[in-house]
Parts: sequence; C-alpha cells; structure tokens
Amino acid sequence: MNKNIKTLITLIIIVIVIIVLRPFFVLYEGEQAVVTRFGAITRVVTDAGLKIKMPVVDQVTRYSKKILSWDGDPQRLPTSENQFIWVDTTARWRIVDPKTFYQRVTFMSEAYSRLDNVIESAVRTVVSKYPLTESVRSSDIILESGAAVLDFQTDDSLETPAEGEDSGVDDLLETAFVPIELGRKMLSNEMLSRAQGSMPEYGIELLDVVIRQIRYSDDLTQSVYDRMISERRKVATGYRSDGNGLKAEWIGRLNRDRDIILSEANRDAAMTRADGDAQAARIYADAYNVDPEFYSFWKALESYRETLPGQRKVLSTDMDFYQYLYKSE
Repeated sequence: MNKNIKTLITLIIIVIVIIVLRPFFVLYEGEQAVVTRFGAITRVVTDAGLKIKMPVVDQVTRYSKKILSWDGDPQRLPTSENQFIWVDTTARWRIVDPKTFYQRVTFMSEAYSRLDNVIESAVRTVVSKYPLTESVRSSDIILESGAAVLDFQTDDSLETPAEGEDSGVDDLLETAFVPIELGRKMLSNEMLSRAQGSMPEYGIELLDVVIRQIRYSDDLTQSVYDRMISERRKVATGYRSDGNGLKAEWIGRLNRDRDIILSEANRDAAMTRADGDAQAARIYADAYNVDPEFYSFWKALESYRETLPGQRKVLSTDMDFYQYLYKSE
C-alpha cells in the first residue's frame, strides 16, 4: 500500500513539474510561431497543433498567418500642378517569412510603423508625380457618356458631320474633361510596386495599396467648384449651340418649303386668272358679234351704274356718254 502511495505521489509530482515547466504549446489555425533559445532562433513552426519546446529556455513568439489590413492617416499632398489634396489610403499585407520578420521587426507595432514609412512615402511620391485628374478619376467614362448623350437623333436629310470631323460639343467636352493617361487604379498599382521593393527585407508581402478616399483641401475646394461650374457651362453652351444650329436648319427648310408652295400657288392662280380672262374675252367677243348694238347698250348701263352714284362734276348731256339716257332714238 505504501508503495502504491509513493508511486502516486511521484506521478503527481511529475505532472506538477510538467505543468509548471510547460514543455508543450498549442499553435492554432491562422498562427505561426518562432521558437527562440537564449535569443537565437531554433525553429519556425507554421503548422497548427500541439508542439514541444524546451522548458524554461525556449520562448515562443506567435504571429498571424492571416491577411492583415493597414490603414494610413490621411495625408495632405501636392499634385504635379501644386494643388493640395487629402489622400486616405489602405493596404493589405501578411507575414510570409516569420524568421526574417522576427529578426528585422519582432513586434507588430514596429511592423505597422515600418509600413507607415514605406507606404506613405510611396503614396507621396506617386501623387506628386501626376496631375489632379489622374488621382481623382479612374477612367474616361464621363467623356464616353457625354458623347452618347450628345448623339442627337436627327432626320436623315439633315447634314451630319463628315467622317473624321468632330462636332463642336465634342470639342467642348474634350476641353472641359481632360482625358486621363493612367487613372487612380494605375496610380495605386504604381504605389504598390514602389512599396513592395523594401518589403522582403522585413519578411512581409504587400498585397495591394488602395486609394480609399480623396478629398480636396479647403483652399482648393472653391476653385474646384468654380471649375466644375465653368465646365458645365461649356457643355451647356455646346448643347445650345447644336440646338440653335438645328433650329436654324429647320427654319431654313420650312421657309424654303413655304416659298416653293407660295410660288407654285401664285403660278397656278395666275394661270387660272389668265384662263378666266381669256374665256371672258371670248364670251364678250361672241356676245358683241351676235348683237353689237345691244352689247354697247349693256356696257353703257354698267358704266352708268359704276360712275353716276359718285359723280361730283357737271357734264353736258350732249356728250356721247349719255346718249342712252337723253336720246329717244
């Protein structure tokens, strides 16, 4: 019995010693560890599970295997035109070489400090290298959409610009919205390329750098608003110019059609009147040939009806004009 008690006590002591010395450690999924002995790296563990270490003398430093995020502070940076803007960037990174990371960086806080220096420097260099439009816009879709809106649906008979000839509004659009060469996405790629160069020496892989937000500085905001107003006025002027051109063309066509219709109507009216006068003259001639004396009498009566009511002069009754009024024969 005493022997069993001694064995049990021995086992308990061994278990207590193991618990106190802690020769095991657990590495979870998404973690990696660097095992050091008296400050020197003995091994790097990247697989999850229960691991063994030398009690007391071995130290385990854990790092994440996951993709981590870096959020920089907004920076007030100048563009190539010396216009200041606030640029807010973010990035994704991960530790790919724990041994190098431990030797050169060691702590996560120091890693973020190194990332601050490298990425912010790359962002500052790239933004100051290009004009404002390259940082603000990612594509020229505003030009394409503007050209689509200005594609007026007109009658086929209207004159259209010849092939290769630009309309006035297209020229205004090109003036108002300068086409970009790279755009924000390409600038982000250039920032990433510049920052990636110094990452391997820290055991870090930089996955991407993204411009999260661009905000105009206070001294630039008003000038940007003024420029936007000016650009929209130019586009509006283009709309009005094209509209007035179409209006003038349609009015010209209407006036031309009106003149043609009136000319044809006057011609038809003149021909009708000429035919009527010819028929009237023929009828008068036929009537005169039938009875010249009666024809003269009838014409005299018509003349009396027209002239005598408004007569304001005194004329002799011996005149031939009054022969049918005063002569009995």
